[in-house]
Amino acid sequence: MCKEINGDYLLWEKLKKGDTSAFNELYERYAGILFSFGMIYSSDKEYVKDCIHDLFFELFKYRKNLSETNSIRNYLFKSLKRKVCSKQKGRLQLIYTAESLERNEGNSAGSEEDPLQEDIQRLLKAIQKLPERQQEALNLRFIVELSYPEVASIMDISLESVRTLVYRSVKTLREDLKGKQVTVLFYLMRSYSSNDI
Repeated sequence: MCKEINGDYLLWEKLKKGDTSAFNELYERYAGILFSFGMIYSSDKEYVKDCIHDLFFELFKYRKNLSETNSIRNYLFKSLKRKVCSKQKGRLQLIYTAESLERNEGNSAGSEEDPLQEDIQRLLKAIQKLPERQQEALNLRFIVELSYPEVASIMDISLESVRTLVYRSVKTLREDLKGKQVTVLFYLMRSYSSNDI
């Protein structure tokens, strides 16, 4: 992990000096996860892709003015979130669960009754009943697989607040799903709804 982080900083420094191969490597490293992240906030795949391309274009264009950052990954996530949400005037859409639900219902139509599919659909419906901030924390933690500190940074709240949001959300979901393994269902949901840029 440390090597990967150091690799990010090395690429960042090279990018600031105009190294196009470093720019390309940063794009290759982050485009996929940024797409999954962006899809939490907008259902428009092409718009999310455009935002990612705009983000990287601006990174290169304004490379000499890039500031130091504790986490390149968090810098990219926060920048993309601002871009994607600007179309919705700052209002979070949190469509990942809704889109996943729609896709899963379509996938299960032609299959025999699949208990896992049913459990995932129940989980998605239960998530949509949660407050918006809880939905966002769950999506970032379990779908995009960010660490608690990364979620705290992106949501601009304390680490303790993130842990509380996730704990309360999972507790509510477990009660709603009558003790089902919620974290296992998140893993399965992520595999059903994976996207490539």
